[in-house]
Amino acid sequence: MIEGSHPELVGPLRDGEIDLLVGALRPQMPDGIAQRPLFEDRPLIFARTGHPLAAMGGSFGPEDLLRYPWIVPAQGTPLRTQWGVMFEAAGVPAPRVAIECGSALMVRQMLIDSDFLTLLSTDQLAVEVAAGLLTAVGDAPGDISRTIGITTREDWRPTALQSRFVDMLRTSTQTAEYRKS
Repeated sequence: MIEGSHPELVGPLRDGEIDLLVGALRPQMPDGIAQRPLFEDRPLIFARTGHPLAAMGGSFGPEDLLRYPWIVPAQGTPLRTQWGVMFEAAGVPAPRVAIECGSALMVRQMLIDSDFLTLLSTDQLAVEVAAGLLTAVGDAPGDISRTIGITTREDWRPTALQSRFVDMLRTSTQTAEYRKS
């Protein structure tokens, strides 16, 4: 398994060095690349446990979201686009981004000891939330979602083991409790 940004991974995918990508699907893909959706992801606003917004129980307004610095992925990523849509839906201009970071590992660490906010999937922070280090402070304003799926070469012929892996991904995303609602 290789972790990286979509632009870093799509070249090796096309060259056959990587067999498949799992992540947010893109609206435009190069020729020869196929995408298959797995599920709709609805990111939430996260912060450290004890953050001032956490005490508001999700009843904060757009102006409250502007009071704190944000960590979000780089321009052009689906999550960054959704972050901008979130502020547009709230009727306020998006604030300046304090830190651009696409690594969930780094975002988690920066959130724990700061008043930063981020927009991420519950899956990406489940361990830290369960440990009481981070919390979802509320839903994102508007209808914020992104499609998570599998990206492959159009002519990819999976091995039997790869086919089983893809089937397990499909089954697990269809039966996951948080996807039923």
